[in-house]
Amino acid sequence: MFKPPEHVKHKVSSRPLVSICVQTYKHVNYIEQCLESILEQKTNFEYEILLGEDNSSDGTREICVEYVKKYPNKIRLFLHHDQNKISVNSIKTGNFNAFYNFFQARGKFIAFCEGDDFWTDPEKLQIQTDFLLKNSDYSLCFHRFKEKFPCDYPGNNPTLNQPLQDISSQRLAELRFHPLLSTVCFKAPLLRELPEEMLQVLNVDSFLLSILGTLGPAKFQENIGPTIYRRHEKGIWSGKMKSAKLKIKINTLIKLIAYHKKNNKSHLVDSFQKDLKNKYRSLFVHFLKKGDFIKAIPLFRYII
Repeated sequence: MFKPPEHVKHKVSSRPLVSICVQTYKHVNYIEQCLESILEQKTNFEYEILLGEDNSSDGTREICVEYVKKYPNKIRLFLHHDQNKISVNSIKTGNFNAFYNFFQARGKFIAFCEGDDFWTDPEKLQIQTDFLLKNSDYSLCFHRFKEKFPCDYPGNNPTLNQPLQDISSQRLAELRFHPLLSTVCFKAPLLRELPEEMLQVLNVDSFLLSILGTLGPAKFQENIGPTIYRRHEKGIWSGKMKSAKLKIKINTLIKLIAYHKKNNKSHLVDSFQKDLKNKYRSLFVHFLKKGDFIKAIPLFRYII
């Protein structure tokens, strides 16, 4: 049964220019650095930090409560409950937490910073909002990121590719380039409603970027210092095995195809159908190499 999240008392302005969505769960070692990097932003406007805490048991929640007491003019804290969590591919996700933050946002612009990431440039928000205020044809802007690995992280994980140039509307919608969400800032009015299909994927960031791509190009801002993106085994994505990641990506592509088909975006449907076939092929080969023919054989019909 649904249990409403608890809204902790605050004194945040009702008319911020920017809403920063921070989702956190079991980030006891990281959340303070994340919040400090946002609180250090130098702006000539008001902003709000929407902090969604997803019922951690490691002390993260207690840190969040202390921060809203310390910064009641900046932080709006939402304390969530386990029964509201949405499962995708039999995995409990933070989707409800993320969507709740999004719909609580009151700013004209929205930025993100996951609870285990942090920003390094105190001018980030000012630079991004200045650009978007002057360039109405762009749907979003983004900048670089750096990956941070713990000392004991497995060495066989390649670093992520990242775009270092502007992205056209079509290539963003097709997800040919994928900015890290913690580097992105976009105009809130572009997405006042989110599709049902987005609730059914784990890669919410990919789905969001594809939708934004249908609304305009993305500007790369090389003059902003990088977001630090932590790669660790407790991360919901980093800790997944190859086959699990492929299944998650397949599900995301299926939902993207359904969404864009509904909106008569035939060129995107065709593009994602090709991607889907390639992902099925990769999963088929993965199981063959492992000698798991029981899982491989049913996939053959998707790749012929």
